[in-house]
Amino acid sequence: MSTRFVSDPTLFPGGWSVDRPAEPSAQSRDIKELVEAARRLIERAGHDPELRAALRSLGEELIAAADEPPPAEPATPRMVEDIGVEAAHIRDKADPARSNGTSFSPAPQPPAPSEPPRPPLRREPLRELTLGRRVAAPPPPAVSAASHAAAEKEELDQLIQRCRDKAAAIRWHAESHRRVWEGVDTPMDQIAVAPELHAWAEQLVNCFYWLDEADSPEGTDLSLLDNVGGCYESVAEALELSAAARTKRGLIGRALPLMAEAQSMLRRALQILHAPEDPDQLEVYQRVRDAAARNRIFVKRYMRTGDPADPTNWSNLVDRIEALTASDDQTRQQKERIEGIREVLQRIRAGQPGDDDWRGVVNTVEELIGEGVPPSNREIRDLLLPVIDDLPVIDDLPPGFRLVLREIDRFLSIRAIPTRVAANYVPPAEVKEAARLLGGRSVVLIGGARRPEAQATLRQALHLKDLIWIETREHQSIESFETVIARPEVALVLLAIRWSSHSFGDVRQFCIRHGKPLVRLPGGYGLHQVAAQVISQCSELLGGR
Repeated sequence: MSTRFVSDPTLFPGGWSVDRPAEPSAQSRDIKELVEAARRLIERAGHDPELRAALRSLGEELIAAADEPPPAEPATPRMVEDIGVEAAHIRDKADPARSNGTSFSPAPQPPAPSEPPRPPLRREPLRELTLGRRVAAPPPPAVSAASHAAAEKEELDQLIQRCRDKAAAIRWHAESHRRVWEGVDTPMDQIAVAPELHAWAEQLVNCFYWLDEADSPEGTDLSLLDNVGGCYESVAEALELSAAARTKRGLIGRALPLMAEAQSMLRRALQILHAPEDPDQLEVYQRVRDAAARNRIFVKRYMRTGDPADPTNWSNLVDRIEALTASDDQTRQQKERIEGIREVLQRIRAGQPGDDDWRGVVNTVEELIGEGVPPSNREIRDLLLPVIDDLPVIDDLPPGFRLVLREIDRFLSIRAIPTRVAANYVPPAEVKEAARLLGGRSVVLIGGARRPEAQATLRQALHLKDLIWIETREHQSIESFETVIARPEVALVLLAIRWSSHSFGDVRQFCIRHGKPLVRLPGGYGLHQVAAQVISQCSELLGGR
């Protein structure tokens, strides 16, 4: 018995064990049997030529098998099978008893089907591991600076137009409901805005009607809707200013605080109505933040929820914005003409007008409008506003000057802050007399755009029960005016002929038919002007002394 040490941890935990005599393996037994069979075959080969030839062939194959096999062509299962079949054939030839006296003839094997060559495997590169890493967005397509600026300008223009359309829509609906409150069934001319903006404005009106005194300290008055419209207009003006600031150095620092105040006013005006947040207001807020960060400007006020701007102060904000956007591209000749108008109006205000002063002002304004100066020009408007009610009756006002008057009327109707007669106001004799004739009665005023401050002043100073103001436009039908004039409580009809078309002269026929005095107002809506015209034109009809 031989003793050897083997390192086999499965036999002994320590790693060493005493080995017993090794048992012969199956491979050694096969080799021994093969050698014995070969020897028997050699003995029999001396008498069998066919067996010798087979042994020779087998010997060559055994010699070839004993050499180092080529690495590229390993033995296949088919080769092993062929060797086994041929070995069995040789064995049966040497020992007929094993084959039961029959010769072995293997069945012919069908040829192996030829397989198409497989393409070589392509090794793909491993993907980069990105778990936990922030995936970067794909880069945007290359856009030229010119096209980017054009797209940004178009987006800004669309935002400005939406704000203006919203202002027009909410004012239209506010005026329509004001007419319902006053009992005026004159239909309002439809405005050219998108249907969805009309639906939006109706929702704001619904929000207004759900308010009560506890919800709104400002009071449930339609002026809340007017403030919303004014705030949208101030936002549009502020955006226009921001567009101009890109080409004027140093203007952006003054424009951003005004933009912040405008969007804050709008947000507060909508909050008072308990209306939902407006995406346009949010966009303007974000534009202010982005511009302030880009230009390194600190905006002190109106960018926090706890610091809202007063929405009733929107008209003053519009004036401040317009002061920054005053046109500076006028020609030298146009500036000289505006200075000439200023000198003439100073004489008029001082009470020293010449015979042709007003005619000269009208003609000069007409020339400026003809040269491209817009009728809404701020310099011309500021010059005419203090004396507009003193304009005498001029039958043939040129079209350009009439456009200026309409722009002034529109400005006063939407931007003037409503005022009341001061507590210490002492009315002159004509105002006292007009108040005695009209006190406690209703009056209809036809013409122009409704001016809240003028309406309130006339109603309070003349002690009117109501002042029903019917706004008018060019070429408007007057048939609906008759139902308002025919009301029993209406004592007088005022016709502002300066802003009325010639067809409104037919209003006189309605007044005659229903026995109502008609007073023409050639000089505007000023309290003293109205009182003087009432006394001079219909004092006796109203029961005056």
